[in-house]
Amino acid sequence: MALHVVVMAGGKGERLWPASRTHRPKQLISFDGDRSLIRATVDRLLPLAAPERVCIVTGSDIAPQMAAELPDIPASNILAEPFGRNTAPCIAYAAAWIAARDPQGVMAVFPSDHAIADTVAFQKTVTFGTQCLQDFPAHLITIGIEPTHPETGYGYIAPSEVMHSGGTLVLRRVEAFYEKPDRARAQNYIDGGCLWNAGMFMWRVDTILRDIKRHMPDLHDNLMRLSASSWQDSDILSFYENARAVSIDYAVMEKAAKVAVIPADFGWNDVGSWDAVGKLKRTDQHGNSVQGKAYFHESRDNVVWAGAKPIVCIGIENMVVVEGEEAILVCPREMSQDVGMVLKKLKTEKIG
Repeated sequence: MALHVVVMAGGKGERLWPASRTHRPKQLISFDGDRSLIRATVDRLLPLAAPERVCIVTGSDIAPQMAAELPDIPASNILAEPFGRNTAPCIAYAAAWIAARDPQGVMAVFPSDHAIADTVAFQKTVTFGTQCLQDFPAHLITIGIEPTHPETGYGYIAPSEVMHSGGTLVLRRVEAFYEKPDRARAQNYIDGGCLWNAGMFMWRVDTILRDIKRHMPDLHDNLMRLSASSWQDSDILSFYENARAVSIDYAVMEKAAKVAVIPADFGWNDVGSWDAVGKLKRTDQHGNSVQGKAYFHESRDNVVWAGAKPIVCIGIENMVVVEGEEAILVCPREMSQDVGMVLKKLKTEKIG
Protein backbone atom coordinates (compact mmCIF):
# COMPACT_ATOMS: atom_id res chain seq x y z
CA MET A 1 0.00 0.00 0.00
CA ALA A 2 1.58 3.24 -1.17
CA LEU A 3 1.52 6.23 1.19
CA HIS A 4 -0.14 9.38 -0.12
CA VAL A 5 0.27 12.55 1.92
CA VAL A 6 -2.31 15.34 2.10
CA VAL A 7 -1.37 18.70 3.60
CA MET A 8 -4.30 20.93 4.53
CA ALA A 9 -3.15 24.49 3.86
CA GLY A 10 -6.30 26.51 3.48
CA GLY A 11 -6.49 28.20 6.87
CA LYS A 12 -6.39 31.95 7.33
CA GLY A 13 -4.28 31.97 10.50
CA GLU A 14 -6.44 34.67 12.07
CA ARG A 15 -5.10 34.11 15.59
CA LEU A 16 -1.66 35.16 14.29
CA TRP A 17 -2.92 38.50 12.98
CA PRO A 18 -1.57 41.06 12.18
CA ALA A 19 1.49 39.19 10.81
CA SER A 20 -0.79 36.58 9.20
CA ARG A 21 -3.08 38.18 6.64
CA THR A 22 -5.61 36.92 4.11
CA HIS A 23 -3.20 37.44 1.21
CA ARG A 24 -0.30 35.85 3.11
CA PRO A 25 -1.56 33.53 5.87
CA LYS A 26 0.61 31.92 8.50
CA GLN A 27 1.45 28.76 6.54
CA LEU A 28 3.47 30.93 4.14
CA ILE A 29 5.35 32.69 6.95
CA SER A 30 8.56 31.63 8.69
CA PHE A 31 8.20 31.82 12.46
CA ASP A 32 11.64 30.41 13.23
CA GLY A 33 13.65 32.60 10.86
CA ASP A 34 14.28 29.67 8.51
CA ARG A 35 11.54 28.05 6.41
CA SER A 36 7.85 28.81 6.06
CA LEU A 37 5.50 26.49 7.93
CA ILE A 38 4.28 24.84 4.71
CA ARG A 39 7.83 24.33 3.43
CA ALA A 40 8.93 22.75 6.72
CA THR A 41 5.84 20.51 6.73
CA VAL A 42 6.48 19.21 3.21
CA ASP A 43 10.21 18.76 3.86
CA ARG A 44 9.62 16.38 6.77
CA LEU A 45 7.08 14.39 4.70
CA LEU A 46 9.07 13.98 1.47
CA PRO A 47 11.26 11.18 2.92
CA LEU A 48 8.01 9.23 3.42
CA ALA A 49 6.27 9.93 0.09
CA ALA A 50 7.61 10.99 -3.30
CA PRO A 51 6.55 14.45 -4.55
CA GLU A 52 3.99 12.96 -6.94
CA ARG A 53 2.25 11.38 -3.91
CA VAL A 54 2.06 14.64 -1.95
CA CYS A 55 -0.93 16.88 -2.49
CA ILE A 56 -1.67 20.28 -1.01
CA VAL A 57 -5.25 21.45 -0.44
CA THR A 58 -5.34 25.22 -0.22
CA GLY A 59 -7.42 28.27 -1.05
CA SER A 60 -7.67 29.24 -4.70
CA ASP A 61 -6.58 32.77 -3.74
CA ILE A 62 -3.19 31.60 -2.46
CA ALA A 63 -2.68 28.53 -4.69
CA PRO A 64 -0.15 30.40 -6.91
CA GLN A 65 1.87 31.34 -3.81
CA MET A 66 1.80 27.72 -2.66
CA ALA A 67 3.07 26.56 -6.04
CA ALA A 68 5.92 29.08 -5.87
CA GLU A 69 6.78 28.01 -2.31
CA LEU A 70 6.76 24.30 -3.26
CA PRO A 71 8.29 24.03 -6.76
CA ASP A 72 9.14 20.34 -6.17
CA ILE A 73 5.46 19.40 -5.82
CA PRO A 74 3.70 18.89 -9.19
CA ALA A 75 1.38 21.79 -9.96
CA SER A 76 -1.45 19.32 -10.58
CA ASN A 77 -1.10 18.14 -6.96
CA ILE A 78 -2.06 21.54 -5.57
CA LEU A 79 -5.81 21.25 -5.11
CA ALA A 80 -7.54 24.61 -4.87
CA GLU A 81 -10.64 25.17 -2.75
CA PRO A 82 -12.86 28.04 -3.98
CA PHE A 83 -13.64 28.74 -0.31
CA GLY A 84 -13.21 26.95 3.00
CA ARG A 85 -15.77 24.47 4.31
CA ASN A 86 -13.80 23.11 7.30
CA THR A 87 -11.89 19.82 7.21
CA ALA A 88 -14.50 17.24 6.18
CA PRO A 89 -15.05 18.56 2.61
CA CYS A 90 -11.31 19.28 2.32
CA ILE A 91 -10.40 15.69 3.22
CA ALA A 92 -13.20 14.24 1.07
CA TYR A 93 -11.95 16.26 -1.92
CA ALA A 94 -8.40 14.95 -1.45
CA ALA A 95 -9.61 11.39 -0.84
CA ALA A 96 -11.52 11.34 -4.11
CA TRP A 97 -8.49 12.74 -5.92
CA ILE A 98 -6.24 10.01 -4.46
CA ALA A 99 -8.81 7.24 -5.02
CA ALA A 100 -8.84 8.03 -8.73
CA ARG A 101 -5.12 7.20 -8.77
CA ASP A 102 -4.78 4.52 -6.08
CA PRO A 103 -8.12 3.19 -4.77
CA GLN A 104 -6.57 1.26 -1.87
CA GLY A 105 -3.66 3.54 -1.03
CA VAL A 106 -2.89 4.83 2.45
CA MET A 107 -3.81 8.47 2.98
CA ALA A 108 -2.07 10.50 5.69
CA VAL A 109 -3.47 13.95 6.47
CA PHE A 110 -1.55 16.74 8.20
CA PRO A 111 -2.18 20.45 8.83
CA SER A 112 0.32 22.80 7.24
CA ASP A 113 0.88 24.95 10.32
CA HIS A 114 2.50 22.59 12.82
CA ALA A 115 6.07 22.76 14.05
CA ILE A 116 7.78 19.46 14.90
CA ALA A 117 11.01 19.47 16.92
CA ASP A 118 11.94 15.78 16.42
CA THR A 119 11.51 15.01 12.72
CA VAL A 120 12.90 11.48 13.05
CA ALA A 121 10.39 10.57 15.78
CA PHE A 122 7.58 12.05 13.68
CA GLN A 123 8.59 10.02 10.63
CA LYS A 124 8.82 6.83 12.71
CA THR A 125 5.29 7.48 13.97
CA VAL A 126 3.91 7.86 10.45
CA THR A 127 5.76 4.75 9.27
CA PHE A 128 4.35 2.81 12.23
CA GLY A 129 0.86 4.01 11.33
CA THR A 130 1.30 2.78 7.76
CA GLN A 131 2.35 -0.62 9.10
CA CYS A 132 -0.66 -0.74 11.42
CA LEU A 133 -3.01 -0.21 8.48
CA GLN A 134 -1.75 -3.42 6.93
CA ASP A 135 -3.14 -5.32 9.93
CA PHE A 136 -6.11 -3.01 10.60
CA PRO A 137 -7.20 -1.77 7.15
CA ALA A 138 -10.75 -0.97 8.29
CA HIS A 139 -9.61 1.43 11.02
CA LEU A 140 -9.26 5.18 11.02
CA ILE A 141 -6.07 6.18 12.85
CA THR A 142 -5.28 9.50 14.47
CA ILE A 143 -2.02 10.62 16.07
CA GLY A 144 -2.46 11.87 19.63
CA ILE A 145 0.11 14.05 21.38
CA GLU A 146 1.27 13.32 24.90
CA PRO A 147 0.16 16.48 26.77
CA THR A 148 2.59 18.63 28.76
CA HIS A 149 0.04 20.91 30.44
CA PRO A 150 -3.75 21.42 30.69
CA GLU A 151 -4.33 23.22 27.39
CA THR A 152 -7.80 24.68 26.76
CA GLY A 153 -7.19 25.35 23.06
CA TYR A 154 -7.07 21.67 21.99
CA GLY A 155 -9.51 18.81 21.83
CA TYR A 156 -8.65 15.59 23.67
CA ILE A 157 -8.61 11.88 22.81
CA ALA A 158 -9.29 9.16 25.39
CA PRO A 159 -7.36 5.99 24.47
CA SER A 160 -8.20 2.52 25.75
CA GLU A 161 -6.62 -0.92 25.23
CA VAL A 162 -3.51 -1.58 23.15
CA MET A 163 -4.28 -3.12 19.75
CA HIS A 164 -0.75 -3.39 18.38
CA SER A 165 2.80 -2.49 19.42
CA GLY A 166 6.05 -1.89 17.62
CA GLY A 167 9.12 -0.89 19.60
CA THR A 168 8.28 2.18 21.64
CA LEU A 169 5.09 2.93 19.69
CA VAL A 170 1.64 1.45 20.28
CA LEU A 171 -1.73 1.57 18.60
CA ARG A 172 -4.64 2.00 21.03
CA ARG A 173 -8.35 1.86 20.52
CA VAL A 174 -10.11 5.22 20.93
CA GLU A 175 -12.72 5.34 23.65
CA ALA A 176 -13.91 8.93 23.14
CA PHE A 177 -13.15 12.35 21.69
CA TYR A 178 -13.64 15.47 23.81
CA GLU A 179 -14.12 19.05 22.67
CA LYS A 180 -11.93 21.92 23.87
CA PRO A 181 -12.40 22.08 27.66
CA ASP A 182 -12.00 24.66 30.40
CA ARG A 183 -8.81 24.42 32.45
CA ALA A 184 -10.21 22.25 35.23
CA ARG A 185 -11.66 19.75 32.79
CA ALA A 186 -8.42 19.77 30.77
CA GLN A 187 -6.52 18.78 33.91
CA ASN A 188 -9.04 15.98 34.53
CA TYR A 189 -8.52 14.73 30.99
CA ILE A 190 -4.75 14.67 31.46
CA ASP A 191 -5.07 12.92 34.81
CA GLY A 192 -7.20 10.32 33.05
CA GLY A 193 -4.55 9.61 30.42
CA CYS A 194 -6.03 11.60 27.53
CA LEU A 195 -4.01 12.88 24.59
CA TRP A 196 -4.12 16.14 22.66
CA ASN A 197 -6.01 15.90 19.38
CA ALA A 198 -3.51 17.25 16.83
CA GLY A 199 -5.69 16.81 13.75
CA MET A 200 -3.33 14.27 12.15
CA PHE A 201 -4.96 11.27 10.50
CA MET A 202 -4.06 8.06 8.66
CA TRP A 203 -6.35 5.58 6.88
CA ARG A 204 -6.84 3.66 3.69
CA VAL A 205 -8.52 5.88 1.16
CA ASP A 206 -11.31 3.34 0.54
CA THR A 207 -11.93 3.19 4.30
CA ILE A 208 -12.40 6.93 4.76
CA LEU A 209 -14.67 7.08 1.71
CA ARG A 210 -16.71 4.22 3.20
CA ASP A 211 -17.09 6.02 6.52
CA ILE A 212 -17.93 9.34 4.84
CA LYS A 213 -20.69 7.51 2.97
CA ARG A 214 -21.94 5.96 6.22
CA HIS A 215 -21.88 9.08 8.40
CA MET A 216 -22.23 11.91 5.85
CA PRO A 217 -24.22 10.50 2.93
CA ASP A 218 -24.96 13.98 1.60
CA LEU A 219 -21.24 14.79 1.36
CA HIS A 220 -20.53 11.40 -0.22
CA ASP A 221 -23.23 11.87 -2.88
CA ASN A 222 -21.83 15.29 -3.62
CA LEU A 223 -18.34 13.80 -3.82
CA MET A 224 -19.44 11.09 -6.25
CA ARG A 225 -20.80 13.78 -8.56
CA LEU A 226 -17.41 15.47 -8.43
CA SER A 227 -15.59 12.17 -9.06
CA ALA A 228 -17.76 11.50 -12.10
CA SER A 229 -17.10 14.97 -13.51
CA SER A 230 -14.17 16.29 -15.49
CA TRP A 231 -12.81 18.08 -12.38
CA GLN A 232 -13.08 21.49 -13.96
CA ASP A 233 -13.18 24.58 -11.73
CA SER A 234 -16.96 24.71 -12.12
CA ASP A 235 -17.27 21.09 -10.90
CA ILE A 236 -15.16 21.81 -7.83
CA LEU A 237 -17.12 25.00 -7.15
CA SER A 238 -20.38 23.03 -7.27
CA PHE A 239 -18.96 20.47 -4.82
CA TYR A 240 -18.04 23.17 -2.30
CA GLU A 241 -21.27 25.12 -2.74
CA ASN A 242 -23.20 21.98 -1.82
CA ALA A 243 -20.93 20.84 1.01
CA ARG A 244 -21.79 21.54 4.64
CA ALA A 245 -19.04 23.21 6.67
CA VAL A 246 -18.10 20.60 9.26
CA SER A 247 -14.95 19.12 10.74
CA ILE A 248 -13.85 15.56 9.99
CA ASP A 249 -13.72 14.99 13.76
CA TYR A 250 -17.38 15.78 14.27
CA ALA A 251 -18.62 14.38 10.96
CA VAL A 252 -16.77 11.04 10.98
CA MET A 253 -14.18 10.36 13.67
CA GLU A 254 -16.53 10.75 16.65
CA LYS A 255 -19.11 8.47 14.99
CA ALA A 256 -16.98 5.76 13.37
CA ALA A 257 -16.88 2.32 15.00
CA LYS A 258 -13.24 1.50 14.30
CA VAL A 259 -10.98 4.33 15.41
CA ALA A 260 -7.48 4.02 16.87
CA VAL A 261 -4.79 6.39 18.10
CA ILE A 262 -1.00 6.35 18.19
CA PRO A 263 0.26 8.25 21.26
CA ALA A 264 3.28 10.28 20.20
CA ASP A 265 5.83 12.72 21.56
CA PHE A 266 7.90 14.47 18.91
CA GLY A 267 7.98 18.07 20.09
CA TRP A 268 4.68 19.18 18.57
CA ASN A 269 3.57 22.81 18.44
CA ASP A 270 0.45 23.77 16.50
CA VAL A 271 1.65 27.40 16.05
CA GLY A 272 -1.94 28.41 16.66
CA SER A 273 -1.39 31.56 18.71
CA TRP A 274 1.27 34.12 19.55
CA ASP A 275 1.82 32.35 22.84
CA ALA A 276 2.64 29.19 20.84
CA VAL A 277 5.05 31.20 18.67
CA GLY A 278 6.81 32.31 21.84
CA LYS A 279 7.32 28.67 22.80
CA LEU A 280 8.59 27.85 19.33
CA LYS A 281 11.26 30.53 18.99
CA ARG A 282 14.48 30.82 20.94
CA THR A 283 14.37 33.21 23.86
CA ASP A 284 16.88 35.49 25.51
CA GLN A 285 18.06 35.05 29.10
CA HIS A 286 14.84 36.64 30.35
CA GLY A 287 12.49 34.48 28.28
CA ASN A 288 11.72 37.11 25.64
CA SER A 289 11.03 35.69 22.16
CA VAL A 290 11.94 38.08 19.37
CA GLN A 291 11.53 38.44 15.61
CA GLY A 292 13.24 41.51 14.22
CA LYS A 293 14.82 44.23 16.33
CA ALA A 294 13.73 44.80 19.92
CA TYR A 295 15.16 46.29 23.11
CA PHE A 296 14.13 45.12 26.58
CA HIS A 297 14.51 46.83 29.95
CA GLU A 298 13.21 45.06 33.04
CA SER A 299 10.98 42.93 30.79
CA ARG A 300 10.58 39.18 30.60
CA ASP A 301 8.64 36.35 28.95
CA ASN A 302 7.32 38.51 26.13
CA VAL A 303 6.66 37.66 22.47
CA VAL A 304 7.77 40.48 20.17
CA TRP A 305 7.43 40.56 16.38
CA ALA A 306 9.02 43.71 14.97
CA GLY A 307 8.72 44.95 11.41
CA ALA A 308 10.46 47.97 9.92
CA LYS A 309 10.96 49.67 13.29
CA PRO A 310 12.57 48.36 16.49
CA ILE A 311 10.21 47.74 19.40
CA VAL A 312 11.22 48.94 22.87
CA CYS A 313 9.75 47.16 25.89
CA ILE A 314 10.11 48.62 29.36
CA GLY A 315 8.84 46.91 32.47
CA ILE A 316 6.41 44.49 30.82
CA GLU A 317 5.92 40.75 31.36
CA ASN A 318 4.06 38.01 29.51
CA MET A 319 2.89 40.32 26.75
CA VAL A 320 2.54 39.98 22.98
CA VAL A 321 3.62 42.94 20.84
CA VAL A 322 3.30 42.48 17.06
CA GLU A 323 3.82 45.02 14.29
CA GLY A 324 1.88 44.12 11.14
CA GLU A 325 1.56 45.85 7.79
CA GLU A 326 -1.49 47.84 8.82
CA ALA A 327 -1.94 47.35 12.55
CA ILE A 328 -0.15 46.74 15.86
CA LEU A 329 -1.27 44.12 18.35
CA VAL A 330 -0.66 44.35 22.11
CA CYS A 331 -2.16 41.78 24.47
CA PRO A 332 -1.29 39.47 27.38
CA ARG A 333 0.10 36.13 26.21
CA GLU A 334 -2.66 34.31 28.06
CA MET A 335 -5.25 36.08 25.89
CA SER A 336 -3.55 35.42 22.55
CA GLN A 337 -6.16 32.75 21.71
CA ASP A 338 -8.70 35.62 21.54
CA VAL A 339 -6.99 37.39 18.63
CA GLY A 340 -9.05 35.62 15.95
CA MET A 341 -12.31 36.47 17.71
CA VAL A 342 -11.33 40.14 18.04
CA LEU A 343 -10.22 40.25 14.39
CA LYS A 344 -13.70 39.21 13.27
CA LYS A 345 -15.09 42.22 15.13
CA LEU A 346 -12.46 44.49 13.60
CA LYS A 347 -13.37 43.33 10.11
CA THR A 348 -16.97 44.36 10.64
CA GLU A 349 -15.62 47.84 11.40
CA LYS A 350 -13.28 47.74 8.37
CA ILE A 351 -10.18 47.86 10.56
CA GLY A 352 -8.62 44.39 10.21
